[in-house]
Amino acid sequence: MTNTLQAECSASKQKSAASAPLIFRIFAEFVSSVFALFTVYMFSSVVTAMYGVNVLLIAAGTGLAYAAAISISAKVSGGHVNPAVTIASMLTGRTSYISGILYIVAQVIGAIVAAALTVFILPQTKMVPAKTWFAPVVNGFESASISANQLKSVNASFGVIAALIVEVIAVLIIVATAMTYTREDGSAKCTYAAHMGIAYSVGTFITYQITGTGLNPARSTGIAIFAQSKKLAVAPLSQLWVFWIAPIFAAALVGFVMLISKLVSTPSIHEASSINNSNNAGDSSLNDSLQNNSALNAESENSESKEDKEINPFYNEDK
Repeated sequence: MTNTLQAECSASKQKSAASAPLIFRIFAEFVSSVFALFTVYMFSSVVTAMYGVNVLLIAAGTGLAYAAAISISAKVSGGHVNPAVTIASMLTGRTSYISGILYIVAQVIGAIVAAALTVFILPQTKMVPAKTWFAPVVNGFESASISANQLKSVNASFGVIAALIVEVIAVLIIVATAMTYTREDGSAKCTYAAHMGIAYSVGTFITYQITGTGLNPARSTGIAIFAQSKKLAVAPLSQLWVFWIAPIFAAALVGFVMLISKLVSTPSIHEASSINNSNNAGDSSLNDSLQNNSALNAESENSESKEDKEINPFYNEDK
């Protein structure tokens, strides 16, 4: 069983190393973003509206949605599905800047399409207003937090600082996981999708009660556009900046740490020169030793020949 899995992973590595055409990679990011975010929007909205807030269920659903979507595009584009992952991949040289920018555009458009489908499907009546469906899905803080009603009774709220901190920490986990399970050429490792699903679930546990779980700037943008006119407690677009700044900062931080780590682990020019000089000196000493041994052997043979000639008058030099 283990050998079979290793063979499949090896085959996957060979296949993913071949870069697909850019248009295919962009389309893969778009499709996987639509799939992941439509699932997240619907799941968060319907489950919360009908069964109340259940963080465990939301975290499991979010992780599975991302894992499934990432597995679709992992072999084609690397399975980013998140501008934060794409930015970190660009900063570390795993994705070109042109490809990365186009990936981000595809991810945001995918989020908008997913949000449009969600708005189209969810029913709205006088008894079930839009607020019922969209309040649990939109990302926000203070009055827009998923916990605002519970905290209002004790005159407390999760402010912008709390929102920034939890989003940065959660996205750090996600981006670090993405960089760990992708190769230097940007291709995904065999278990990439599964580990990313776990990372998104952990991120959901950290952020859901405070911000409604952003983790992905595209995810926050798509639903905010359509919920802007739904008369929520806070206009979603007014708080959207937090859900771009936090992921970008987290992605930049991961990229910076990886670059510094790479510089530290790579020998400097002086160290490399010293190593080469040491190797050259060792080779020179070895050559000198071999030459000295050859000279000694030659002298020994000449000495033996002279002795044989002196002792044996019939000594033949040509033997």
